Amino acid sequence: MRMALEFAKTGAAKYISHLDLQRSFSRALRRSGLPVKLSAGFNPHYTVSFASALSVGIESACECVEMVLTQTLPPDDFLLRIARALPPGIEAKRAVALRDDAPKLMAALQQADYTAHIIMGDMDAINAAVLDILNSDRVIVEKKKREESKSINIRDMIISLSVNGQMINMRLCASQQATLRPDLLLQAIQNRASYLFARLNRTALYALENEKPVPLLTAFIR
Repeated sequence: MRMALEFAKTGAAKYISHLDLQRSFSRALRRSGLPVKLSAGFNPHYTVSFASALSVGIESACECVEMVLTQTLPPDDFLLRIARALPPGIEAKRAVALRDDAPKLMAALQQADYTAHIIMGDMDAINAAVLDILNSDRVIVEKKKREESKSINIRDMIISLSVNGQMINMRLCASQQATLRPDLLLQAIQNRASYLFARLNRTALYALENEKPVPLLTAFIR
């Protein structure tokens, strides 16, 4: 059977890289004794797949990982056993059995919600910057990768954007075809607002049903 786990990644754990997160889950699964399928070959490892990699420094309340079990297990039992084995900062929240015909969560993921809590910045300038972005056809930012950088237009990957008090709310593309990191959108806002410092948090992941967003795990519960 296929089991999916929703978990939070907070506190010091937000500085764990995706590779280290994978290692943390492997150790937790080993400690838990859960019947998770191992890969074949000379170096077998647990067959786990994360819906989306999260950039270092961003907290999340909604990360999702799926795995294949070698025997049927009630989701509540799975949740209890994995929760006991995970390290501090990684909190198991919900386990669901996935339908047999469900696509891989990574392939089904289409959108993600983020909040940016403004710690320092001129809110009038930030509000004006957000309005300017919403009224623009092109929003150009510099995307850096190793020693290289390139200019990209992120406007079409911004699904919604608003300011509520000291919080910027964003819904961004998060599919395999197009993904927008929230820090790039903050960069675009900062370019227009002179300065801001914010704490980022991922709050929801979505699949699409009939072109409407549906919480990722809710869409595929058995």
